[in-house]
Amino acid sequence: MNGDIFLYFILITAKLLFFNSAIDGTGIGSLPLIVSIAGAVLILIFWTNLLPRRVRLPILYILDCVITFVIIADMLFFRYFNDILSMPVLEQASVVTSVKSSVASLLHGSDLIFVADILIIPIISVIAGRKDRHRKISLRRRITCFLSAIIIGIGMSSYGILELSKTQPGIFSSFYDKVYIAQNIGLLSYHGIDAFRYIKSQNKAVLPVSEEDKREITEFLKNKKSEQPLSPGLFGIGKDKNLIVVQVEALQEFVIGRSVEGREITPNLNKLIKNSLYFDNYYTQTAAGGTSDAELLSNVSMHPAKDGAAFIRFPMNDYYSLAGRLSEEGYLTSAMHAFKPDYWNRSTIYKAFGFDEFISKEDYVPDEISGMGLTDKSFFRQSLEYMEKYKEPYYTFLITLTGHFPYENDKRYFSDFNTGKYKDTFFGNYLEAIHYADEAMGEFIGELESRGLLDRSVLAVYGDHFGIPKDKKEYLADFLGLKDMDDYNWVRQQKIPLIIHLPKVGYSGTKHIAGGGLDFMPTILNIMGFDSSNIPMLGRDLLNSSEGMVILRNGYFITDKYICLTSKGVAYDAENGSTYPMEKLEKEKELALRQLRYSDMIMENNLARELLN
Repeated sequence: MNGDIFLYFILITAKLLFFNSAIDGTGIGSLPLIVSIAGAVLILIFWTNLLPRRVRLPILYILDCVITFVIIADMLFFRYFNDILSMPVLEQASVVTSVKSSVASLLHGSDLIFVADILIIPIISVIAGRKDRHRKISLRRRITCFLSAIIIGIGMSSYGILELSKTQPGIFSSFYDKVYIAQNIGLLSYHGIDAFRYIKSQNKAVLPVSEEDKREITEFLKNKKSEQPLSPGLFGIGKDKNLIVVQVEALQEFVIGRSVEGREITPNLNKLIKNSLYFDNYYTQTAAGGTSDAELLSNVSMHPAKDGAAFIRFPMNDYYSLAGRLSEEGYLTSAMHAFKPDYWNRSTIYKAFGFDEFISKEDYVPDEISGMGLTDKSFFRQSLEYMEKYKEPYYTFLITLTGHFPYENDKRYFSDFNTGKYKDTFFGNYLEAIHYADEAMGEFIGELESRGLLDRSVLAVYGDHFGIPKDKKEYLADFLGLKDMDDYNWVRQQKIPLIIHLPKVGYSGTKHIAGGGLDFMPTILNIMGFDSSNIPMLGRDLLNSSEGMVILRNGYFITDKYICLTSKGVAYDAENGSTYPMEKLEKEKELALRQLRYSDMIMENNLARELLN
């Protein structure tokens, strides 16, 4: 092997192992992983041995740069979404241009290790290659070495794939937990399989879903409905009332009821909870679509897309949504968000959801700007002006903005909030943003009350997704007094609050049932008094279910009693974190994977209306 090829082989293999160590947190990894990464690198670079040195060196350098770019892109994506990039996600790359500050804040000083070789390798390569400069290797020998390296590389890279297939049968067909796949076979092999799957899906003619599959899905949905009582509790308690839903940016459940330096972080939400139904075991189920996934979950009760964002991939689907159902009952429906109307394809998707009106950035006066755009206080004030003109009853869906990652806001509009030891840290900025969001909610609720709207409306407030990304988990562990933010504790903290304030006194209390965004629509339809027996929804009415179950996009699931990390083959007692025998949850595991598969079939084949009929 030429010295320059050997040098690149060592450097690229090392940085790929370092990437795996960073996302796994348990060290470099197992023998199958190391062998698989080395094999993939061998395949990728050894063909250059057939080229003359003057051509080979630039190509090796370009390959190193490309791999480095892929590593850093995957690292940034992982730090925010706790996932790995896939081909369909690249289709939504235009979204990144609007959140440049969010991307930049995810870079760490330690990332320099990935680019260090790119800066110094030209010098090292010259030194390492001096011995090869005048060395002549016959073409026949080079071809033999190349073919040998390819065969060895394929064998080595296949080792991790075969081992993972043995321990997790079906993982490559479902392809749900991408992080776990990359942790076991390496980044290059993962992207190779992902690209193959994507190209295969693009070239394959779209086949209609079989009648047998449709019957399976229909039966599955019927069984979910049969779990509900014939006379559901609180049915119609909000009949003929307005429905006002507020999706609060990055609001996590751990801030509720907690204080910093003697002051409550969310005093107004805490007060609202005392007179409302509060779901304290409600999880975020979003994926690569972030905030847009939360909107999808709540408005159509379907899982996010398996890859990428549904708002980008399936904007023209014929959805059956909460807005559509309320429109059938004579409600005026509107969505309000003070950001670009084309961001996440909202101007198109809201029409598909059946909203009568979309009030976007173009319709608001930019009188107070902080962070990514209009402050929450100004947003609520101006939104109320639109709402006052609506004929009742109406459904208004409001999405806030000030609490958006990375929480680098202009604080001139914030009241002073002492975050103590977290002052001027990422976590301190998050707490300040959430405290401000709570203040804005307090003003909004006060205005609803003074105008009599609170008595004429069902008000629902929930967080859209996590606020603290995994690379900042040490802050969360410190704040909660946890010694270790292990897998169990991390999943437990992926809760968002759901608060539903009813227009009649006496209907309040905390519900501990496990739930998530999927369950919002069926729960609200019950409260509003609308029959939903034939609506294709994958969620359940949390007020009338004997038990809860939250299924995450990567195949993990949470019940009232257990937390199961499916692909890792481990389960925990939800209350105390002790391990629980995975084999005792096989029925629930099969149900979770089946529901994800059915959701994908409905979304990818636009089956919602057909199933409705």
